[in-house]
Amino acid sequence: MFEKFKEDIGLYSSFFFMTPKLMLPQLMNSKLAIETLRVSEAKYRSLFENIDQGVIYLDATSVVMSANQASEQLIGLSRDVIIGRKFVDSCFKVIKEDGSVFPEEQQPSMLALRTGKPVEGVTMGLFNAERQCYIWVVVNSVPEFRAGERQPYQVLMTLTDITLQKQSDSKMNMASVIVNNIGEGIFVTDKDQKIISVNDAFTKITGFTHQDVYGKSAYSLQTNKNNGKVDNELSEFTKNMNSWQGEVWRRHKSNMDFPSWTTVSKVKDSGGEVAHYIHVFMDITHFKKAQDHLGFLAYHDPLTQLPNRLLLKDRIDHSLQNAFREGSEAAVLFLDLDRFKGINDTYGHAVGDGLLREAATRIKNLVRKEDTVSRYAGDEFVVFMENIPDTKNPAKLAQKLIDTFNTPVYIKGYRLKISISVGISLFPQDGRDTETLIKNADAAMYRAKKEGRNNFQYYSLELTTEAFEKMSMESALRQSIERHELVLYYQPQVCLKTGKLVGVESLLRWMHPTRGLLSAEQFITIAEESGFIVALGEWVLQNACIQMRRWLDEGLQIQKMVVNVSAVQLLRSDFVATVERILHSSRLDPSYLELELTGGSFMDNSGHPIKSLNQLVALGVDLTIDDFGVGCFSFNNLKRISVKKLKINSSFVVDVLNNANDEDITRAVIALGHGLHLRVIAMGIESKAQQNRLMDLGCDEGQGYLYGSPVLPWSNIFQKLLGE
Repeated sequence: MFEKFKEDIGLYSSFFFMTPKLMLPQLMNSKLAIETLRVSEAKYRSLFENIDQGVIYLDATSVVMSANQASEQLIGLSRDVIIGRKFVDSCFKVIKEDGSVFPEEQQPSMLALRTGKPVEGVTMGLFNAERQCYIWVVVNSVPEFRAGERQPYQVLMTLTDITLQKQSDSKMNMASVIVNNIGEGIFVTDKDQKIISVNDAFTKITGFTHQDVYGKSAYSLQTNKNNGKVDNELSEFTKNMNSWQGEVWRRHKSNMDFPSWTTVSKVKDSGGEVAHYIHVFMDITHFKKAQDHLGFLAYHDPLTQLPNRLLLKDRIDHSLQNAFREGSEAAVLFLDLDRFKGINDTYGHAVGDGLLREAATRIKNLVRKEDTVSRYAGDEFVVFMENIPDTKNPAKLAQKLIDTFNTPVYIKGYRLKISISVGISLFPQDGRDTETLIKNADAAMYRAKKEGRNNFQYYSLELTTEAFEKMSMESALRQSIERHELVLYYQPQVCLKTGKLVGVESLLRWMHPTRGLLSAEQFITIAEESGFIVALGEWVLQNACIQMRRWLDEGLQIQKMVVNVSAVQLLRSDFVATVERILHSSRLDPSYLELELTGGSFMDNSGHPIKSLNQLVALGVDLTIDDFGVGCFSFNNLKRISVKKLKINSSFVVDVLNNANDEDITRAVIALGHGLHLRVIAMGIESKAQQNRLMDLGCDEGQGYLYGSPVLPWSNIFQKLLGE
């Protein structure tokens, strides 16, 4: 088009601008010449104004002499503004394709004027002042000469708008970048499913290059692992559907197969016929492995890799169906590691986890290949023995397990002595379904623990009654607070030298709706095992503080309210905040509160209990170690917390007069306490002789029936002891 334009414009402009001077007088004298010029000028002007290309004439100094209407539209300025300005003027804002300013000396018009040669096909951006954006044009500049001159006297410059083409190219480039940088493999086929194009990810995923697969069938990339359903669906897709997606097994160049998630779409031509197919796929090998792993985790314990409850139930259910048909017998062994919690709390969870893994290994090494070993929960394991030839076989296995667990375990440098308790239930006599067999084996295991641990017990009907009673007890205990069935009794603590009251210990009692008044020893274990001890302990602390405040308001100058604290309470992160809240709500100064702790409270390896206790001491609360010499309290902890008192267990006090060992232990505890500047209190004093002997040994305080049994708060025994 530019060549034709140059030809036409050149013809007319040669008449209009470059008529030789020698011919002009003759032409001017000729009407024909004048008419020819007029017609030529009219044609030129018509062509000049109506052509869709911008046309600009610049003189030898690059000043615009004329510009057509298309130029006005491209630049967004009127001709009055354009004409008379140099094209290199800043108002034109000419840029290169990379967005940089187009240097004056490099612009096509300037090059044409300077070299005298045409400059064609230069792309540049012109700022359109009206639209306030850049318009992209291709510029051609042709120098024009007068006859006999070697320097051009003007330049004909055409501007062709390529903005839409540039935008299209930009979109195509962007699409190409996206396609080649996307993570999914893409390949395009013709209507016959012959591959014609692939992206970079295709090569990365499959190992095949474009040259490797060009012209080959899309189906050549699939493997025989695809089932017939996939082939049928793809066949149906080519006939009746616009797109399809599903799992397709593909072939890698290394001949390894891999699963892919594939989407296939049709591309139709203007006539509605299929022109191409676009296949987009991603390698889902890692996803499938993760899926398989999740499937494994759904049915296995992640720590020991043993079957979990779900898989155990599934296997027992299936086995029992066969046992019903064949008339065979089976057994469930329920195992629990004895005192595992103490080991876990003392040495930390890493050691505890190592112990559980070792336990799983020892159990698996002793069972038959057809038996199932499951980690049921926490430190509990279940062994299911199917098709047992003799009901004595479970007992033999149970004894082997007990014997192997009596061998010490070495975990992370620690030598651990452990044992197990085992309960056994038999199919069909002890249950005809999975749930019943496991429940009854569990009950038998608890009987083994009652019998001293490190033994096995068979299930009996009597155990079901015990388990039911325990469950009923727990359910009733959970309702005891809202039913107002709990009550606090108080037992005095006195100074052995003066006999005066120095403190009162709160003792919990439960008025059971059917069994009457129960002491804490009869239900505290159930409370701890069920987790209800937290709510129970908070109730005791709240009511004991309220009662102490009431006594003080009544003028009773009792020095301490002693409250027992469970290790479960102490391990809670909010325990200190709970104590603070209760002291504040009851208006009781912390100096009146004394918390009595068992040795087990300090067995947590994290150091959290020590931190909590020191926070309580900082508040002003006193601490006493209960049953000192009986529990598992470490002497090292006496250095880490500010204890005020040690309490001697009543088992030593009972025979302090008759048993030299008990007397020696009592003397040692008192000497230890005094050596650490602690007071020592003895519990269980029932006679004057015991009191006198304890005084001779240096004991400071006492508690027991000699001074008063646990009583309700309105008893006058406290006024009497204060008077003495």
